[in-house]
Amino acid sequence: MKNILLYTLLTSSAVLAQSGEAIFNTHCAGCHATILGVNEAGGKVTNVYGAPYAKDVIDKLKAETKTKEAFVGFIKDYINEPDKRKSLYGEKAIKKFGLMPSLKGAMTDSEASILAEYLYSEYGKTSQKTEEKKVASSSNDENSAQEKANETLFNTHCAGCHATILGVNEVGGKVTNIYGAPYAKDVIDKLKAETKTKEAFVGFIKDYINEPDKRKSLYGEKTIKKFGLMPSLKGAMTENEINELAEYLYRKYDQ
Repeated sequence: MKNILLYTLLTSSAVLAQSGEAIFNTHCAGCHATILGVNEAGGKVTNVYGAPYAKDVIDKLKAETKTKEAFVGFIKDYINEPDKRKSLYGEKAIKKFGLMPSLKGAMTDSEASILAEYLYSEYGKTSQKTEEKKVASSSNDENSAQEKANETLFNTHCAGCHATILGVNEVGGKVTNIYGAPYAKDVIDKLKAETKTKEAFVGFIKDYINEPDKRKSLYGEKTIKKFGLMPSLKGAMTENEINELAEYLYRKYDQ
C-alpha cells in the first residue's frame, strides 16, 4: 500500500511538472523566459527579455508572500487581473516593460492552479531534467539532437513573439489567438511563396534576423505599426546557429 501511495504521489508530481511547464511555455515564456536580444552596455553581455526574468519574479514573489498558499493565490489573481498597484515591481519596471496583459479566458481555473503550483515547486527543475535528457540523447542520435537544438533556438529567439499565445480575441463571437508578431507558420508560408527556393529562403532569414528593416519586411505599414519592427538578434546566435535555425524554419511546418 505504501509503495502504491508513493508511486501515485510521484506520478502526480511528474504530471504537474509536465503540464505546468507546457502552460508556462504557452502563456509566460514568451515574455519572461525568451531571449529577445542581448545588451552589451558596459562591456558586459546580458540577455534582454520582454518582461522581468521568470526566476527573478518567482524568487521575489516567494520573499513577498512567505507561504505557498499566498504565492499560488497571488499568481491566480494577477494573471487574470494584472494591476500596477499589485505589481511586485515599481514604476520604472512598468514603464520599461509595460503592464502585463490579462490572461483571463486564456486558461481554465484548473490550468491557472497547475501553473501557479508549477512555478512555486517545479520551475527550473524540469528545465534541468530536459537539458539532461537532451545531452543523453545526443550520443545515440545526432540528427535528433540537432533537431532538438534547432527547436530550442526557435523557442528561445522566435516563439516568444511568433508562436506564444498572449491572449485571445473574441470579437465577432469567434475566438482567435493573439500573438506578439505575425504567426510563425503564416510568416514561413508567405516567405516561401516570395523566395521560391530554399536557398533564397535561408538567405533572407539569415539577413533579416541580423538586420531587420521595414523595406525588407514581408508585411506592410499596417502590420509594422501594429506589432513594431522586429528587434535585431545580431550577436544573440553564432553564424552556424543562425544557419541551422533558418534551415529548421524552412521545414518546420512541412509535416
